[in-house]
This record gives sequence, C-alpha cells and structure tokens, in this order.
Amino acid sequence: MAKIPMARPVVTEEMVEAMGAAIRNERMVMGESAHKFEEEFARYIGTKFALAVGSGTAALQLAMIAFGVHGKEVLSTPFSFIATANAVVEAGATPKFADARESDYNLDPVKVKEAIGPKTAALLPVHLYGHPAELDPMLEVCKKKGIILIEDACQAHGAMYKGKRVGSIGDAGCYSFYPTKNMTVGGDGGMVTTNDEKLAKEISKLRDCGRVTRYMHDVIGFTSRLNSINAAFGRVQLRHLDEWNERRRVIAKLYAKELKDLKQVKLPPQGSKEIVPVFHLFALKVEKRDQLAEFLGKKDIESAVHYPIPIHLQPIYRQLYGYKEGSFPISEKLSTSMISVPMFPELKDEEVKFVCETVREFYGG
Repeated sequence: MAKIPMARPVVTEEMVEAMGAAIRNERMVMGESAHKFEEEFARYIGTKFALAVGSGTAALQLAMIAFGVHGKEVLSTPFSFIATANAVVEAGATPKFADARESDYNLDPVKVKEAIGPKTAALLPVHLYGHPAELDPMLEVCKKKGIILIEDACQAHGAMYKGKRVGSIGDAGCYSFYPTKNMTVGGDGGMVTTNDEKLAKEISKLRDCGRVTRYMHDVIGFTSRLNSINAAFGRVQLRHLDEWNERRRVIAKLYAKELKDLKQVKLPPQGSKEIVPVFHLFALKVEKRDQLAEFLGKKDIESAVHYPIPIHLQPIYRQLYGYKEGSFPISEKLSTSMISVPMFPELKDEEVKFVCETVREFYGG
C-alpha cells in the first residue's frame, strides 16, 4: 500500500480553470471572485457579512483590533495552535487562559466563568479539531459581563451547533483556508464572518491599509487582502464542502467502529443531534503516543501531534507572561497523549482499515 498522508487537499481541473479565468479577466487582488466568495461564504455560514483576509491568524487579529481589545485581556484555551494566542498579542491585548476539558478537548465553560476578570474584553473559544465548543454557557456569561465572543472556527468549516453553523453564533467567526483545512483557497487565506455592519466596515478598512479612499487613511491598517486567484479556487471548494464534510464523518464512523474496543485508545466525540462536527482532524487520545507514531511511520502511515506543547508552555509565553507547568493540567496532559491519524475526503475505506489494523497491531489488540 502506498504511503498514507495525514491530509491531502482536493484539486480538480475545475478549480485550476477558475484560477486561470480569474488571472486573465480580473483585478489580481480583491477582484470579482473575492467579492463573490465573500457573498457566498456569508450565505453558507448564515451571516450578513464575510470579509476575506490574508490568513486565519489575520482574521483573528483584525477582528480583535476592530472590537477594540487593545490594552485589555482576551480569554482563550491553551490547547490550540499558537496562532490563536499570537493574534491576541498582535491585537495589543494580553492573552489569558482557561483549561480545556477532557470530554471534547475544547475550552471548559466552567473554567471560563472562574477565569473571567475585570480586564476581560473578549472570549475566544476554539472549535478544536472541527468539534464545536459548548457555546451556550459561554454566551450567557459574556452577555452578563458585557464581553464579546469571537469564535475561532479555523478548523471547523461547516460544523453545526444547535442548528446554526459555527462562526454565526458569536459576535464574529474566524476561518483559515490553509491547504490542510476542510476547504482551502490553494494557499493562505482567511475570512471573518459577522452580523455587525460596523465591525464589517472596520475590518474591510483594516485589511486594506486603513483606507477611507484611495489615498486617505484614518487608522493604521494592514495589507491582508485575498488574491482573486485564491478566491476563485475557494469558491469552487466551497461548493463541495458539505459533501467532503459528510465523507469525513463517514470515515470517522469507520475509525470508531474499527478501534472502539481498544482500551489504550480513546476516540474523539462523534457528535449528536445538537453538535455536528466536521472532523478536520481525527485525534486519538492514546497510551505510548510517541512510540505509536514511530510504529505508524514504519508502515508508511503519516501521523501528527496536535499539539505537543500547550500555548502557555511555549518558550515565548513563559518568557512574556511567566507561565509554568501545572497551570493548566488538562491541556498539559492532552499534549502528551493526543495523536492525529489520516483524515481527508479522498481517504479510502481500505486505507482507514489499514491504519486501524496497524494501531491494533501496535497495542496487540
């Protein structure tokens, strides 16, 4: 069997042709395809506005700047990719953390209530691995405290929480279109979704050098626009997102069926009527994680660790904020035991079964 990669983006002739048409017929930056992509993505998510930007990190950064978090604190999870917290710093705020919970690896709503302080301006839950965070109790405390809620949906394109798509529930949602995500623009790209017209106008300005008119600028802005070529690619991808997500759920069920009786392996939550995940990653909580990764590699099965160092224990966060071991024990425990196995729409059933057979062989099951 050929090597099985962790992820592989879908690239079709239709996507390539769309890129060619955009480069031949449109402005190369924020042309017609970019504006149509925004309209279509907003309609898909269920918000009034969607603003295309240069990356998922930029989406988070610009949303927080537009909300005015500078000089305040933003509360998030330490168990995420570092960009979640970096965006807080880049927006001029101080990152604070509440621990994850073991049931779904997302931000723990109970710990959130305990961690909110007088300087907390925003809450930033992450829909980790494509599984929606439990938003209702967080929305309740945000409303009570006058705090904004920004959804980090960079791993959760199309996921549903109580009948709504994530990214449409808080004050804003932020997405990444990096090539490993559930959908991509064929490179870096991001999107902010919101129903707030004032916020949308501010982000539109911030991403474009702070422009009011061509040569008039009334804020310090950024250059974080989406290329028309990438937008054209993304528009085609968006049309296939639901079918790809459904295929991911089928693959997840097959993994669960094949591995359900292994006591050394804890499966990710499969969702419910109220929570529909999209399995950006299929992350297992396992014993002897690093040895398993090495064993899979010898069988030409790619795996990855998301994430081996929780954000608060990254060298720069220790240096800047004085975090140390023991601050967030659940996140620290997860960082030593999570492993992601191959997950992408074109993954074949026999490849899934081979991965499972290899995992079972490692554990002698």
